[in-house]
Amino acid sequence: MSSSARGAATTTFVHGKLPGAVPVLGHLPALARDPARFLGQVHRHGDLVEIRLGPHRLVVPCHPELLRQVYADDRTFDKGGPIYARFREILGNGLATCAHADHRRQRRMLQPEFRPERLAAHAVVMSREADTLAGSWRHGEVVDVFPACYRFTLRVVTRTLLGAEVPDASAERLQQAFETAFAGALRKLWMLPAGPGYRTAVRTLRRTVAGLVQDHRAHGPGRTDLLAGLVAARDEDGSTLSDAELHDQVVAMLLAGTETTASQLSWTLRLLTGHPAALAAVQEEVDAVLPDGRAAGWDDLPGLPRTARALTEALRLRPPGWVLLRTCAREAELGGRALPRGSQVLLSPYVAHHNPRIFTDPARFDPDRWLPERAAALPRWGFAGFANGPRQCLGADYARAEAAIALATVLARWHPVPVPGRRGDDRPVRLTTVLRPQRLRMRMLDRARSGAGKGG
Repeated sequence: MSSSARGAATTTFVHGKLPGAVPVLGHLPALARDPARFLGQVHRHGDLVEIRLGPHRLVVPCHPELLRQVYADDRTFDKGGPIYARFREILGNGLATCAHADHRRQRRMLQPEFRPERLAAHAVVMSREADTLAGSWRHGEVVDVFPACYRFTLRVVTRTLLGAEVPDASAERLQQAFETAFAGALRKLWMLPAGPGYRTAVRTLRRTVAGLVQDHRAHGPGRTDLLAGLVAARDEDGSTLSDAELHDQVVAMLLAGTETTASQLSWTLRLLTGHPAALAAVQEEVDAVLPDGRAAGWDDLPGLPRTARALTEALRLRPPGWVLLRTCAREAELGGRALPRGSQVLLSPYVAHHNPRIFTDPARFDPDRWLPERAAALPRWGFAGFANGPRQCLGADYARAEAAIALATVLARWHPVPVPGRRGDDRPVRLTTVLRPQRLRMRMLDRARSGAGKGG
């Protein structure tokens, strides 16, 4: 028997129900009103907590051992049920949404495109686009951070995936289409009207992606981007991805490679500007690695550990993928509770990341909690910034490299200063699949011109 199995057998887990459910809607109003506040309190009610969202009853594991059981056993705790049926209306059956039966084949076919040598090539694009981003501002300009980061991440993912550059107008249409489509899918899931524009948004996504794939095919062989690798990929039987599968992978990668990293970058800048000592430490490191203010690149990443720790800590405090849903594909037991086939499990990195039994003083922004000697003492399954287990994000290293290159490049040239706005502007957007700020404005001060953020 493994040590984890022995721990599961000897631990008595506390079961609980979240209070405050209202008739018909359950806890949905509280979640919609303030998702961060709602999720931040779940751990107080036990190791396995039942919540109710509309007609759905879900259990939320809060204990690392229960998290391990769900993350590690993707055959039992699968992606399926009514929740993923809604998401497949938008994303199809790509790697992000497919069930266990399809996952292994798809992941093995995509895996070669995320090897270190391929990431080093993609980092050239990341560096070039980070340079463009940092060069697009003027001294004293007020920047709406999330849209700026979104345009950067979309340019990176389209150029690495498709070898193409998407104009800003198209980037904005794609962002709005993703946001409208997913908000509508979530509303339908809770038996609410999808809202205006849902069908149009889904059609826009499908037409845009179909056009990008057709344009890629029209350019013929000899391409070296991600999609070319996907077209050439073979499974164990020598079969290739179908046109429908290619379409679904592109849609999933566009989503996974844009809003999530843009959100992480936005929250990191927000948290650093609220903690001047941490910002100064990162800028000191960046100045040593990039003394001439050039864009960071792949070879610079080993010299930017403080930058990486700040990004990881922001990922802990504000994980873009704040809820990960699973359905019991067969009868299961979790923490001593019997779960019939079809039971819904809500894995929430936000819940785990704000649990004081996993992270000391969880509300505090502390990048140094990720120093190697301190991180080694954390529970293995407590952090899930990129999910965990067999369904851990395939593009995690891609995302880490992209975020570090962008943050270092921006902070080498600019000193961000928050601009006061309406109360709650920096709270997460409600009822979205990605935990991103509603509005986050910053004034960018040219460090070479103003001396802001410079030592001495």
